[in-house]
Amino acid sequence: MRRVAGFFFMHLGSFVPVFWYFYLCGRAEFSADGVRHALLAALVVDSAYIALAWSQGEMKQFDVGIWTLFALGTLGTRAFTPVLWLYQHFSPALLFIALGLTALIPLLLRRETFTYYFARRQLPRWQLKVPEFHDVSRVMTAYWTLLFFTAAGLAASAPTDWHFTFLYPNLMIFGVGMTATAWLPPLYFRLFPPGFPRAVETLIMGMPLVFDRRAARDTRASIQFRVSGSEPGDYYLDIARGRCRSFEGVAPAADLTVHTPDTVWMRIARGELDGERALQEGLYRAEGDFGLLSKIRQWFPARR
Repeated sequence: MRRVAGFFFMHLGSFVPVFWYFYLCGRAEFSADGVRHALLAALVVDSAYIALAWSQGEMKQFDVGIWTLFALGTLGTRAFTPVLWLYQHFSPALLFIALGLTALIPLLLRRETFTYYFARRQLPRWQLKVPEFHDVSRVMTAYWTLLFFTAAGLAASAPTDWHFTFLYPNLMIFGVGMTATAWLPPLYFRLFPPGFPRAVETLIMGMPLVFDRRAARDTRASIQFRVSGSEPGDYYLDIARGRCRSFEGVAPAADLTVHTPDTVWMRIARGELDGERALQEGLYRAEGDFGLLSKIRQWFPARR
């Protein structure tokens, strides 16, 4: 149920009043009274949803943007005829403009953008600490802003053609937009390679990102890191079938356990300190399969 509720608040809830608005407008054939009634009804439904989302800690920027669209429409269509005409003829375009402004304004003001809400619920906590995450998040926001305003342009270009007001914009949003999380961040990092991690947690948890699957081949192994120092923590890597995954905590049955101060492992990973020599000098210690220890440098090339 928690997953269902999370999915609802993330992807569906904000648009329940939108669906309700367009349903009521369509039933009234976008007449003046019908649009005014639909705006008020949508505003009431949206206010109730926002109260629910806020109580669950799930309120997001799009909720505010859509509520503002209905609130301004409810007031404006009763006071100004041009506003009523806009909502009667260009409601789909106004919706996409509202979404575009909701994405754009925090971006311009250098405030937290809407992408942070989704990132906090979909990405591991350590990734949110990576400096490059903020850059990628802003790029994603700019990309979505472009999509929203493009969708608004399509809807405005043919306001009576459902292909332009509904089909094409949503195909773009769900096709070109939703898939961007799979290809845009890798493309960004290919163009702007990330720097060396600043924290040992980010370093170890990010080791799968530099994992050389060809060097590991079909090896199966679990490597535990027990980190001490100013940034203590327990992390482990699970390697199987050419894939590496990282986890916080203690592995059920580690093949190799590395006990290391945070600064020592950072220097080893950076290539400033030889791992074998550091082990011999007692700068860190290891338990288990020492053969795996010698493979770490091959599987995870030094990063600078």
